[in-house]
Amino acid sequence: SETELVLKAASYGVTSWAVDGMDVVAVRDAARRATTGIRAGGGPVFLELRTYRFRAHSMYDPELYRDKAEVEKWKARDPIDLFEHAMLAAGSLTADDRAALDRDVVATIDEAVAFAEAGTLEPVGDLLRFVTREAEGVR
Repeated sequence: SETELVLKAASYGVTSWAVDGMDVVAVRDAARRATTGIRAGGGPVFLELRTYRFRAHSMYDPELYRDKAEVEKWKARDPIDLFEHAMLAAGSLTADDRAALDRDVVATIDEAVAFAEAGTLEPVGDLLRFVTREAEGVR
């Protein structure tokens, strides 16, 4: 079985390519290229955004399969940090802008949590609603 996702997609006739998912600009450029092709009638595009997972699979994962130095090496390529530093260096982002973004993100998360906590639980009888096809008059 093929493990290269772009090759698997290509084997079905789908335009596909791999992108460094740790590079914000490369991802943006690939997405633009893909959408331009799609809008021009070129059909679907499969993008494999190759990234590195910084954390273990779960809180119960002792993560014995990789070296801590490996994780730290990849953290040096954190796409958000790298993009932030590039924008600061280019002068397209200021420290004040960054602080305002942080405040907006925290406020948005706080609003979402408050909305969720104020909501009501779904009735047990509705938990499977829209999970399977609902026949006319039959649930």
